[in-house]
Amino acid sequence: MDRITIVALLALSAVACKGDADEEADKRGRLPTFGPVYGVPNFDDDDDNGRDDWKDEGAADDNDLVPLPVDELESAVLGDDYVNFALVGSASVRLWNGDAVVLDDDTREGAINASDVSKGLAVEFGDYAEAETLVVTTLDTNGAAIESVEIQLHSAPAILNHHLQPFERAFAVKDGGGNQSMVDDMKDVMGDAFITRNAADYQFDVWVQDEFENATLTSPTSRVDLVIDSIRSDGFGLDPYPEKVVAKGGDIYVDTWGSGYASSQDSFGNLEVSPPVTVGGVEYPFGRIYYGDWDYGLSIHRRLANFLDDQRVQRPFTLDVSWLCVGHVDEFTTFLPDPTAPKGFRLYVADVPEAYAFLEGLPPDHPLPRYAPSKGYASVGEVLADRALRALNDDIQRDFIDMNVDRMKLELGLDDADIVRVPGMFEELGLCGPYGLAFIPATVNMLVSTGEGGQVEAFIPDPFFRSEGVPQADDPFIQQVNALLPDNVTPHWVDGWYTYHLGWGEIHCGTNTTRTPTANWWEDAMHLLEEGE
Repeated sequence: MDRITIVALLALSAVACKGDADEEADKRGRLPTFGPVYGVPNFDDDDDNGRDDWKDEGAADDNDLVPLPVDELESAVLGDDYVNFALVGSASVRLWNGDAVVLDDDTREGAINASDVSKGLAVEFGDYAEAETLVVTTLDTNGAAIESVEIQLHSAPAILNHHLQPFERAFAVKDGGGNQSMVDDMKDVMGDAFITRNAADYQFDVWVQDEFENATLTSPTSRVDLVIDSIRSDGFGLDPYPEKVVAKGGDIYVDTWGSGYASSQDSFGNLEVSPPVTVGGVEYPFGRIYYGDWDYGLSIHRRLANFLDDQRVQRPFTLDVSWLCVGHVDEFTTFLPDPTAPKGFRLYVADVPEAYAFLEGLPPDHPLPRYAPSKGYASVGEVLADRALRALNDDIQRDFIDMNVDRMKLELGLDDADIVRVPGMFEELGLCGPYGLAFIPATVNMLVSTGEGGQVEAFIPDPFFRSEGVPQADDPFIQQVNALLPDNVTPHWVDGWYTYHLGWGEIHCGTNTTRTPTANWWEDAMHLLEEGE
């Protein structure tokens, strides 16, 4: 065979090889552009075996993995190709291919034969409010990279509930008589959605609000309810209540941040959330968390405070509760939905001048039979004659309430039109030293049950500013507060005097609620999450 023939054959062979390569390339599509993946931390217990699903790797009946679009990926590879996956950040994420883990906290990169990818890819998240990048690279049979794309992965932040969200369930305990009429009233209104247990089963610890805080973890495909369990009663009282009562019947996870000594500030009447607000041009579609700092540097446990900070979407701020004996923010503040308000809600605040203006408008001989045995005042005139009580309340208003209202205005972007001042007074008792307790049952310390249409059932502590046997409709304090409520609020004045008020709390302190999420963080709050990344 001559030289010319050999060269010609080599040339033909090269053309054929190039043709084969081009033909192979033509068979591959381009990698698709994958949108962000949003999921919830996989901490619930779908197989009900006592272990959360993230620890119980590959749990049966797990419904919180997020599938990746395998069909789109298959169009970009051939059967002998490989697909390489790499996690770029440090988030706690697993990548599953069928029943096998491809990537996790220890293995951050790995390749799968293209023919095996059809088993199904899914992402599992192992922590709150994390962002991660998954790099997907197609490789030919020689291991050479063909094309890469990035997929952004986001796990849900824990979002605490606010009063504009629709009510789902309410919780309380029955103490054997003292709060029975309250329990009956709530049952009449809320029916089976109102859940009670016997206080005797929980060492007569009635402070349900203080034991746990409800939050949600959501994604386009999942919802898990998070119950934040306080350290306030570890081993005693209501300690088992969140697990035994609240966490029954669905995708619900109970977790605790902190341990050891619990101050009163670790009770969750001291942990509240505003409705959605815009502050300095920044939107907070889930509101903002606020809690109180007491004397001696006491506040909520630092681990919980750090956790709430890390969620970013409800950026917390603090109020000064150092003037209060119990020291909870719900003793003097609450929010009520109000469709007529500029922002759709109003802040209700206990106010001393309003209280004294109210008292001064009543006859001095107006009787106060509930106040005589427990507080030493048989009539309105006797209350007004106590100059030390007046001085105490004036100091509280000037030094603390006004200051806290200014703080809330600043942190929540509120003005005077957003605030309703409700008559409120405080007293000092020997056991509390120089710290305040509600003198009149704190009407702002109410349970707010919001319906789907914005109608509100408000369960408010009865102030008993009337003689025994006089109907509530004729109680002047009730009339005063009713006039301050918006038309969408139906008040239910319930008797919490002996169980709650004389125990240094009120109706909100003894109840709790779960609520329906009303916004999507992946649509409405990414600007807040990205600020912290």
